[in-house]
Amino acid sequence: MKLGNPIEVAPGLHQLRAFGARVTVLSAGEDALLIDAGSRGSAALIVSGLRALRLRPEQVSTVVLTHHHPDHAGGLAQVVEWTNARVAAHRLDAGVIGGAEHWPDPSKRGLVARVARSVVRALSSRPVTVDIQLEDGDVLPFADEVKVIHTPGHTLGSISLFIPSKGAVVIGDALQYRMRRLSPPAARFTADMGMAHRSLAKLLELDFDTICFSHFPALTENAHRELALLVERLSTRRLEWQV
Repeated sequence: MKLGNPIEVAPGLHQLRAFGARVTVLSAGEDALLIDAGSRGSAALIVSGLRALRLRPEQVSTVVLTHHHPDHAGGLAQVVEWTNARVAAHRLDAGVIGGAEHWPDPSKRGLVARVARSVVRALSSRPVTVDIQLEDGDVLPFADEVKVIHTPGHTLGSISLFIPSKGAVVIGDALQYRMRRLSPPAARFTADMGMAHRSLAKLLELDFDTICFSHFPALTENAHRELALLVERLSTRRLEWQV
């Protein structure tokens, strides 16, 4: 998929590749919602994708971030400048996005930490105030129902977005999909892996068959069953460790 070109996941639900991560576009009538904003420099790609969908930048009413990492939030300032959209994110990640808190790098020491700090600075947005601080169970102000599911672990404020009308959940980085197999988030960039594993079981309470990822093509068939199998594998592994 070429950078900036939207791909349809379901009617009114598209993803496009920005720098760093995929951006999800949900549209209903004259209203559009963006989920994530890519790395710094992604705004032009996002606007190009919107225009390909026959949407004007000013139709974006809200940009909601799945978490504060710069490959998801780095393009935020310019996207907001071009769209005048409100910003929504979980309360626990709002301080990093708004600049009141430093990005808590999971790689604490050594060369990896120094490189990570340099990369974060290069990819990050300038601070942007979070207009809507979200909590678990909140419903976003949008034409279609978009429900906030707090799925902490990758960051403390990581969220997933459940869209019942599309039978889809937008997962951020709570999951990976490599070699046609679901797996938990990358350990090196995850604040608390145990918490991340527990969050996955929470998603099984939802009725969906599609998962939209940030770094992989959407899984559009049997997604709920695949997640149930992953949760079962993780549970079995924990029991083996305890024996």
